[in-house]
Amino acid sequence: MAIWDFLRPITDQAIAIDFGTRILVFLLSMALLAISIMAFQRSKSNKFMFVTIAFLLFAAKWALKVVDMFISPGEFFHRAAENMFELGILASLFLAIFKK
Repeated sequence: MAIWDFLRPITDQAIAIDFGTRILVFLLSMALLAISIMAFQRSKSNKFMFVTIAFLLFAAKWALKVVDMFISPGEFFHRAAENMFELGILASLFLAIFKK
């Protein structure tokens, strides 16, 4: 018995609801993108621009993950590509925090 065996039931539950979870996260990311676009249009702040870019990348990543379910499950949007989106998101948030 491995130390991480207690996670198996949680993983099984997550796999069972994966389709719905992907759709929900995509819809929420689109809503956050719309809110950040409105905030940027009102303030024209560089900080909001970088936050909007981060949410744009987040929404695009999840759009590709949803498309991946229909085109070729697990083969269309590779983890390496997902990591590049994550790096862009983190870079945008970093710039939003530290850019004057």
